[in-house]
Amino acid sequence: MVVLDCGRADDFPGGSHAVTNMPFADRLRRESLWFPRAVTPAPWTVPSHASLYTGLYPWEHGAHAKGTLKLAEGIPRLPAILHQRGYRTFSLSANHLLSPNLGFSDGFDRLAWAGWWEPYYRTTGTGRPPHSVGDAGDSGGVGLDRIQHGAAWQAVKLTSRIVYRFPFVTDAAGRLTQQLRFPTQPEQPGVASWVEPTLDRWLRDTPADQPTFTFVNLLETHEPYYPTARWGEGARRWFRAARTRQDHIAWLAGAWRPTADDYRRLHELCRDMLSQADRRLASIAEVLKRHDRWDDTTVVVTSDHGQAFGEHDLLFHMLRLEEPLVRIPLWVRRPRRPELTGPATGWASLVDVAPTLLEDSGGTGGFVSSGLPLGHLRDHERDVPVLTAADGLVWKTIIPEHERGRVSEQRKRAFDRVLVAAYSGDTKVVYDAADDRVRAFDIESDPGELRDLWPERSTALSALAAEAKSVAGRMLHGPEAPIPDDVEERLRSWGYI
Repeated sequence: MVVLDCGRADDFPGGSHAVTNMPFADRLRRESLWFPRAVTPAPWTVPSHASLYTGLYPWEHGAHAKGTLKLAEGIPRLPAILHQRGYRTFSLSANHLLSPNLGFSDGFDRLAWAGWWEPYYRTTGTGRPPHSVGDAGDSGGVGLDRIQHGAAWQAVKLTSRIVYRFPFVTDAAGRLTQQLRFPTQPEQPGVASWVEPTLDRWLRDTPADQPTFTFVNLLETHEPYYPTARWGEGARRWFRAARTRQDHIAWLAGAWRPTADDYRRLHELCRDMLSQADRRLASIAEVLKRHDRWDDTTVVVTSDHGQAFGEHDLLFHMLRLEEPLVRIPLWVRRPRRPELTGPATGWASLVDVAPTLLEDSGGTGGFVSSGLPLGHLRDHERDVPVLTAADGLVWKTIIPEHERGRVSEQRKRAFDRVLVAAYSGDTKVVYDAADDRVRAFDIESDPGELRDLWPERSTALSALAAEAKSVAGRMLHGPEAPIPDDVEERLRSWGYI
């Protein structure tokens, strides 16, 4: 299972504005059952991954900003059930949030995850993960993760803020370090380049007849975006792309209003990075082939949420439910089931992934899920709506302390709200709990969600709106709990708080 973090569906092969620089991914999609209509349950990392593992929506598993923000013990998870069925299980995440701190370790024999600095400071490194627990022991923290107090730690945190304002600084630092320390390695290493060699070592130590489940999160499609242009192709060209401001916090605070050209350049940088994502997918496949597992492995390729670049004046992800934020790629390649290929008819969701893999590995008996095995949606519409929810600002606010005074009350009200969308057929109904307001769109004829159909179709869509309103009530009245200090630091390092 490979999650290409922040990958929006329309940029991927099969999408409405697909890039042309993902040849391996395009071949993989053509070998898969793929879903032109796929939606994430939430527009950010923690609740969407919790749904991917549990087959439950955020208001059911509780790991969201209005709940506990941690996947609670005792909720059945896909990796734990596969482990019980004899699978050896491994999680390799370039996203540092997918760690034991937030409840994502249950069921894995081994868990490896990135240092929080890796998306900013990209270099090949040693091929070893900064953090690893499980059957290979605990590697503890390395490098910058050891500095978590005093003036040095404050300086590191300040750097993580500056990078979005001046991304060329850390891009240049990473490239220079790469040339000095690893002159024979590629100039443009991926984020968490230790993933493939770590997977290779793990499979080498796994008996050939041992079934495995591997989860991989890759961050090539997550901000900050660095240009793919090499230094040798011209410093001016590199700097023109690398200086593009990516300041999500300042945008949210209202301190920076990107222009149409800013949004366009950011989207171009993201689309350029898809070639790197394609390279990472191909290298993972090469590892599986090296261990004679590729032809016997079901491969799921998806994303945890999308990304906005100016649509409805939105930047990046979280907080809202417009189509660029919630529509995701979702492909399932079954090499022994060639009949299960091509585009599917029904609406799909990340809650469908766990029951799909469990059905393939021995059945879904006893697993309570809001999802369906994806093969059932190949030629049929779903009997119930697909749902997604935004949970507002993460833990009071995602604005850092020094910026909070610059945020107007109007800006806070605009974003700290629960929104729920329900999809059925060509219709999307969105309920705003803060304003008790319903909107409706025909997303087939109006994918930009520019014309609100609710005033003229409220009677026909009342049941769909009632479903969305009920979900909003569950989001707002779920259990709340304080965030542990170590989790707070992880969220803060990426600007979530």
